[in-house]
Amino acid sequence: MKMLRRLLIYYLRESFNLKTALFLILVVLLAVFSKSLISYDTNGDAVLYEPLDVSLVDNDDSIISDVIETQLADLEAIGKVHLDTMERAQERLSANEILLILEMPEYFYEQTSAGESREKVRIWLNEQMPAESNLFARLLNHAVDSFTSVQASLYAYQEELLLVVDNDEDLDNYSRVAAWEVAARLISRNDLLIVEQEARMRQFWFVVASLSSLFAMLPALLVLMLAQNEIKSGQHRRLLAANVSWWKIHLSKVIIGLLWLVTGLIPVYLALSQTLPQLLWHQLFIAIIPLYLSVAFISLALAFQSNNSEATMLTCWMMILSFLLVGGGIYPSQLLPHWIRVIQRISPAYYSFSQIYEILYERSVPTNLYVISFASVILSVIVSGLSWKRSKV
Repeated sequence: MKMLRRLLIYYLRESFNLKTALFLILVVLLAVFSKSLISYDTNGDAVLYEPLDVSLVDNDDSIISDVIETQLADLEAIGKVHLDTMERAQERLSANEILLILEMPEYFYEQTSAGESREKVRIWLNEQMPAESNLFARLLNHAVDSFTSVQASLYAYQEELLLVVDNDEDLDNYSRVAAWEVAARLISRNDLLIVEQEARMRQFWFVVASLSSLFAMLPALLVLMLAQNEIKSGQHRRLLAANVSWWKIHLSKVIIGLLWLVTGLIPVYLALSQTLPQLLWHQLFIAIIPLYLSVAFISLALAFQSNNSEATMLTCWMMILSFLLVGGGIYPSQLLPHWIRVIQRISPAYYSFSQIYEILYERSVPTNLYVISFASVILSVIVSGLSWKRSKV
């Protein structure tokens, strides 16, 4: 343990440089940026999500369009539902006043009631809000498809109703009430709208989880630079000649990186603690430290496989960005291609991001997220050890 202590002191001295100072400055900037995303209402309470308006161009004026309009107005993600003409709706979209335009085609309800092929509901997306628009478009498509259940129930009800009601106006009124009742029951069971996709549009919480995951991986670059400086200075060969165990050399570098990570976490947590009281400090640490450890040991594995420090640094940067992208930290998972969602769980960032995101929603974090995140640390240590034994430097 004496050698480990000496290595820790040596690498700590080596880490006091301009690059570490730049890292800490970046951390402070991230904390300030996260804080700047928060606005406050007249009561001084933090507003973590700004509802977005939509325009509904209703050419049908029927039960189904009424249900969609009412349910849109009740969604937390939606501010106002504007009932517009297409011309006015396009003006709002061009002025970036709305998230999207939803156009209900003419005779949509009649075609549904008659069992005919329905004209498609048309959606115009705001190109300046690509992530939010695509998420909400998927939500709406699911909602429209779910009206098949309303349609089937309505058919059965109308067949029985025709036996006792011979007035078309009364039949229409009874049908409207029945359709509303069925739709309300579907909504209450979350069968009509995917609430989770709406929740994914909470931009601030998404950004917090994403930046926290990115921040956890950045100190791994400091660990990589320590290894590269060690190789360039010849210290690496002297350690080999002294028969110092590989795990002591790697562990000491990783501990120094962890020290700077914890140092940087302090301003980040202070910036977020008042706004997000549900995010406790120990939960944040448990979420991001395994991610840091995994990326740090993988970075060390790369460091001892090439003498080209610039190429290795670029590879590590690309690895970090890839982990974040595949883990759902750059674009929401719903917007990622299917093949990326299939391999999503190979990214250690997925588990860190998911833990923080679930905590922000005050939901219980699945145990497997903790188990697999720590398993990824063990795997990365094994990879790092194998890389050392097959070192090319």
